[in-house]
Amino acid sequence: MRCVILTGGTVANAQWLAGMLAQADRLICVDSGAEHAAALGFVPQAIVGDMDSVDRSVLTNFRRQGVEIKEYPTEKNDTDTALGLAAALAYAPDEVIILGATGTRFDHTLANVHLLRVALEHHVSARIINEYNEISLVAPQQPGLVEGLPGDVFSLLPLTEKVIGVCVQGAYWPLQNAVFTIGNPYGVSNRLAGDVASITIASGLMLLIKVTNPA
Repeated sequence: MRCVILTGGTVANAQWLAGMLAQADRLICVDSGAEHAAALGFVPQAIVGDMDSVDRSVLTNFRRQGVEIKEYPTEKNDTDTALGLAAALAYAPDEVIILGATGTRFDHTLANVHLLRVALEHHVSARIINEYNEISLVAPQQPGLVEGLPGDVFSLLPLTEKVIGVCVQGAYWPLQNAVFTIGNPYGVSNRLAGDVASITIASGLMLLIKVTNPA
């Protein structure tokens, strides 16, 4: 089961967003993500957050349609997207996709990237997707896979201080038992040699970013 979380971050391409939402088995909106859903005619299963950036009329309309609304205090320890992920994990999904999680607030973007580890701890595959990138986590128990066309770009960046035993197969620059450390981003802009590349690591956590729409 695929659970999609729609936050209130930047989404410029409405057609692209509608296509992504159509793939959801469950849809959870975070705060003003509900406005994106309403504008495209999608009804979520739940809306969560402190509701400080969503039009109250949108909440009222969704409440009338039976949508569960979980409102939290503005002053809280969790981000709204963290609350959205917790709500998604309660459905015991096979996969979580987070949309609208990037934008003009880099602190929020980075915080959302760190939430991928929470999904990993619950043994759930998770990705942050926007119109240009797919961001996922590679761990010893969760190998990475990049599919596409020869020449497609992907990058690997350590999320922990050190990532040991990095093996990359099917790439223009393959690796065998490599070590990545924070401060040495030499894993940026690798390319597919064929139509698929695989990434495994022995220890640590690695970010895998596939560039889906190069600028």
